[in-house]
Amino acid sequence: MTKIISKLQREITLLENGAEFGQLELFRNVIDNSDTIKLHFLLSEFVKDSNNYVQFKKAINQLRSINVEIFQIVLPAVKSKKAKKPEEELILTGLIERAVIKKYARDITISLHKATAMELIKTANGLTAFAENVMYETNNKYTQKIYEIICQWKDIGVYTLAIEKFRELLVLENKYPETKILIRNVIRPTEVELKKIGDVFFDFSVTKRGNIITHFNFIIKTKDCLKKQNEHLILVKEDTINLLRQHFGFKTIHLEQIKPVLGDFSNIPTLRSKLTELALKSADRKLSCQPIKDVPAWTVRSILNEFHID
Repeated sequence: MTKIISKLQREITLLENGAEFGQLELFRNVIDNSDTIKLHFLLSEFVKDSNNYVQFKKAINQLRSINVEIFQIVLPAVKSKKAKKPEEELILTGLIERAVIKKYARDITISLHKATAMELIKTANGLTAFAENVMYETNNKYTQKIYEIICQWKDIGVYTLAIEKFRELLVLENKYPETKILIRNVIRPTEVELKKIGDVFFDFSVTKRGNIITHFNFIIKTKDCLKKQNEHLILVKEDTINLLRQHFGFKTIHLEQIKPVLGDFSNIPTLRSKLTELALKSADRKLSCQPIKDVPAWTVRSILNEFHID
């Protein structure tokens, strides 16, 4: 299924950018008004050696066995007063209609009903462009599914949903009935794994009503955004060092003393806020004729206390 979605990613991206279905090459190439969409793959994309050929055929059959019901509006063929009003059409099909494997030609054609293909690439239905390699770097089905979900919301940044909705999306049914166990066994391992392998990943938190967890919060991040953020923080860090030298009298020895703070980019915003506070305190002390005698030492001590460093 991952390979099929990957094949459709170009169309998904075009739809996300405002293209219409009729503009997509996938549908323009349909022959003789057929209702069938054909996707072509190399057999080597699925079968790495003879050992997993049987498993591959089983997976194809499982996709064929998934029933799909699609409702769509059928417009009249002729626009006139006598033409019938639009009707609702129900299409009953499989997730894929068939697969033709040419073993010695080493390729495979997977056929889908046109309506199924259209549903798969509708952005409102949840599929979105994702990094295919991430799906294959993990054998954890929950990591794969959560990765798909957060990719849908990466442009928003935060995805909050009720626990029951989360259970529904992951098809958990009666597994992990205790919320704490669900978080420990499903979400936390995924959080750790995606931070290692994912181009899109998340920080996890919960919303409570009293002592009861009601919602899960996924704070979604991307490596591209993180890279830009880090580049920005590098500039802010350099500016902060200049600030310490010019306005707080810092020398190399003082910068060495707060090296653990400067070494972590996530500390920079808090450090900047602390320096603003210290600058105001220093100005107040001067006005009250009680100036700080050793500003660099006082600043170092205040910074280390702020970050609980001995």
